[in-house]
Amino acid sequence: MQRWFRMAVAIVAIVTGAVASLQTDDSQAPQKPSAVQGWTGTPPGSEAPLEPKPPATVKEGEVWIPPLPAIDEVAPPAGWVTSGPDVPPMPLTLLRLPRTNITRAKFPAIDVHVHAPQLTTAAAYQSLIALMDSIGTGAMVNLNGGTGPALDAALKAGEPYRDRVATFLTFNPDGINEPGWSEKFAAEMERGFKAGALGMKVFKSLGQSIRNKDGSFIQCDDPRLDPIWDMAAKYNRPVLIHTSDSIGRFYPIGPKNERYEAGLWRRAGDTSENLSVDGPKHEAIEKARENMHRTHPKTRFINAHLAMLYYDPGKLAAFLDAHPNGDVEIAATLQDLGRAPRLWRAFILKYQDRILMGSDGSPSRGADEFWRPHWRYLETYDEYFYHPAQIRTPGGSPGHGRWNISGIGLPDAVLRKIYYQNALRHLPSLRPSIERQLAARGR
Repeated sequence: MQRWFRMAVAIVAIVTGAVASLQTDDSQAPQKPSAVQGWTGTPPGSEAPLEPKPPATVKEGEVWIPPLPAIDEVAPPAGWVTSGPDVPPMPLTLLRLPRTNITRAKFPAIDVHVHAPQLTTAAAYQSLIALMDSIGTGAMVNLNGGTGPALDAALKAGEPYRDRVATFLTFNPDGINEPGWSEKFAAEMERGFKAGALGMKVFKSLGQSIRNKDGSFIQCDDPRLDPIWDMAAKYNRPVLIHTSDSIGRFYPIGPKNERYEAGLWRRAGDTSENLSVDGPKHEAIEKARENMHRTHPKTRFINAHLAMLYYDPGKLAAFLDAHPNGDVEIAATLQDLGRAPRLWRAFILKYQDRILMGSDGSPSRGADEFWRPHWRYLETYDEYFYHPAQIRTPGGSPGHGRWNISGIGLPDAVLRKIYYQNALRHLPSLRPSIERQLAARGR
């Protein structure tokens, strides 16, 4: 693990210890029994969650990083069935905490991860741009351009708005097991790039659901994909690629899986996108991603969702160090980053040149419930606020984490990189638009 990361973890430990030392003597006093009739603590037979113990080799006061829990530790007991679809709403916060009044991004942000297949008319574009202006977004990348006639229609509809919305073509694996597929799709990429597509989006189906004829999973380092990655390099177009998935999806469905607790898979028989039974291992997907970056050093990859390595900052640091052609973006990770704000602030400061703004949003998402929490997280030190949930249960609870997050207060120089400067390396045609918006804001 990198020296800086050990230092960051140590700093967090030191700060935590300092806070603990400021507690009064009352905090060490024995707790009084609960006043609730018959309640004496943990019910008999239940398991209170405890921090894992370090190996005997870890000395007193040293910092260590626990491993992921074993599959058996998360698996439900035999005979367990889901408790049903109902997920309680998030409780209202009763703490009176400071809140920064923030409605727009401090600098015009380029959101490189937006899904907007509905952008087919001038009215749809104008409505989206009005939203962007209200929240301070300088430009967005529509990852749903498609291929063939769909891509042509998307590019035509978006032509008047190219200074605000960039259109990416979409990877299409149809026919991948047939002879000549690689050459055929590479030719379609070339046609799309010449027509105005500014990059390509690859969905997580590559690695998780697309299969060979023998039933095995096709990973991103498959030789049939070499011409695809090479074509992107030829035209210097970025590939925004989503590989792997939230780590909870690789664990069994059950009460100890935090994604289940948040509301996923609550319907009877629902196992959608859970990979624990017959899906690939996350280690196999991660290894293939390493191979892809290593064997295509001239291709510029933007790894969606922090390469799905939000669960292991040390592993993500090693990935970025090893592969200078691989950047990352933060879409759909704030619910996890915001749980460890001090650690991730140190990480983002270290890798500030490699991280892009992304949301995984769409034109239908609300400004207050979705977009503005991104700015609050990045720009302020506000604590314990609602995260921009990617999934909502019927009761409104966030389906990827029933918890709140705290901000990391990035300095302006770093905010500029995250918001637009790093993205402009991949999308230089947006520079005049961003510069006009900066000038209009006096930035």
